[in-house]
Amino acid sequence: MKRVTLISAPYVPYYMRNARCDFVSLSKSQWYPIWLGYLGAYLEKKGHTVQLIDGPAYDMTITQTEQKVSAFQPDFLVIYTGRLSENSDVAIADRLVKQLEVPAVFVGPYASINPRLLLKKSLNVMFAVDGEFEKPVAALLDGVAQTDIPGLLYKDDDEILVNPRGSLMNRQELDALPFVSDFFARHLDLSRYKTPSEYHPFMDILGGRGCAWGHCTYCLWVHSFIKGSVYNSRSSENVAKEFRHISTTMPQIRSVMIQDDTTTEERGKELAEALLSVENTLPWSCYSRANLSFDTMKIMKCAGCRNLHVGFESASPEILKNIKKGLTVKRMSRFAEDARRAGLQLHGDFAIGFPGETRETALQTINWACAMQPHTAQFQLMIPFPGTPFHNELNTRGWIKNGCANYPQISTEEMESLAKLAYRRYYISPWFLRQLLKNPHELFFSRIPTYLRAIPSIFWKKYVH
Repeated sequence: MKRVTLISAPYVPYYMRNARCDFVSLSKSQWYPIWLGYLGAYLEKKGHTVQLIDGPAYDMTITQTEQKVSAFQPDFLVIYTGRLSENSDVAIADRLVKQLEVPAVFVGPYASINPRLLLKKSLNVMFAVDGEFEKPVAALLDGVAQTDIPGLLYKDDDEILVNPRGSLMNRQELDALPFVSDFFARHLDLSRYKTPSEYHPFMDILGGRGCAWGHCTYCLWVHSFIKGSVYNSRSSENVAKEFRHISTTMPQIRSVMIQDDTTTEERGKELAEALLSVENTLPWSCYSRANLSFDTMKIMKCAGCRNLHVGFESASPEILKNIKKGLTVKRMSRFAEDARRAGLQLHGDFAIGFPGETRETALQTINWACAMQPHTAQFQLMIPFPGTPFHNELNTRGWIKNGCANYPQISTEEMESLAKLAYRRYYISPWFLRQLLKNPHELFFSRIPTYLRAIPSIFWKKYVH
C-alpha cells in the first residue's frame, strides 16, 4: 500500500480551478476539489493512505504546500492542473518530484485538454491521464504495466506514448465508490468552501458524470474530459443514501450542491422521488438545462431542491444556433417562468463573446437577463478553451487575443465593458434592491466581502477573467 498526496496547488489569491472553468473569483468562491475527492475516496478503499491538499481554499503559499507534502513523505503524487495555473503547477510538481524522488501524474479536465503538451512542459513528471482518472491512477499504484493502463500517457526516453482511453465508470462502479462527502469531512475544513448561490457551509457531490446533451461548442468537459453525449449516473437510491449520511453525520451542512453537468427531466423526477422516500430535509441545488417541465420542477421542489444553476447564455437566436445550445429563447423564458411558479430559485449564467456577438446582441442578452430576474446572475466573458470547437473556430479565423475572444465587429475590451455594464444593470436595479430588502441576510449581510471585492471590478478595475 502506498502513501499518496493529491494536490490542487496554490496559484494567485482567490483562484479557483475546481469548477467548469478556472478563474480568479470576485466572490472568493471555492467549490470542493470534487474529482480529487473521488480519487482519494477510491484509493482509500483500496487501502492506500491519502493526503489531500487544496492550496487555493486554504490560502496556502507554494512554500507551505511543498513543506506539507514533504512532511507527509508520500510515495506518489497526483497533480490536478489548471488552465491559468498550468506553468506554475508544472514547476511545483517538478520540484517535488526531484526533492522527494517519487513519481507523479497530472490529472483533470485541464490536463485532458492537451496531455501530451503538458507532459512535454515537465522535466520530472513521467505520467498524465487523459479523461476519468480513478482507475488509471490506481493501476499505476498497483504496478500495472504502463502499456496496459487505458488513458495513460507516459514518457519513454524522449518519446511520449499514448494509450487509448478505456471505458468510463458505469452505474455499478459509481455506486460502489465511497461517499465523497465522508472523504471531505475527514480531510478538509468544510467551512472554507463557499459560493454566493448556496447556503454556507454546503457540500458538493456528483450524482453522475458527463452531459446528456453534450453538444455545446464551448464546454470544456464535454470536449476534453468526459466526451460527447454521455451521462453515467449513480442510482438515485445511492444518492439519497448519501444525503442521509450527510444529514446524520454532518449537522453543520446546510445544503448540498449536485455537481452533475446537467439534470435531465427523467433524472430530476427519479432523484426527487428517491429523496422523498428517505424524507430528505436537506436543501439542495443542481445544474440543469432550461427545458425542465413545470411538473418535474414541482416535485424537485417538494424533495428539497431550492436552486437551479442554468446556462441561458445568449438572447440571440443566431448565437444559440452557432453554439449548438439546442434551446430557443422562447423555451428558456417559459422555463424561467415555470421555475418561479414551482418555487425554485434560479442562478442564471449569461455569456458575452460567442461567435456572432455584437454590441447589439450583448445588450439584448443583458436586457433579457434583467427582464427574467433570476435570483442571482453572472455574466461570463467566454473563455475559448483549447480543444473545443469554439476555440478551433476562433483560432482558425485569428479571433483570439491574449486568450480571449476578439472579433472584427467587437473587441475584447468592448466585451469587457459590456460585462461590467451587465453586472451594474442587474445588481444595481430597483428589482434587486427590493430583493435585498426581502432577504437582507442572504443577499446583503452574508455577501458584504463579495460586494466590496466586486464593486471596483465592475466600475474601474480591469475585468478579471
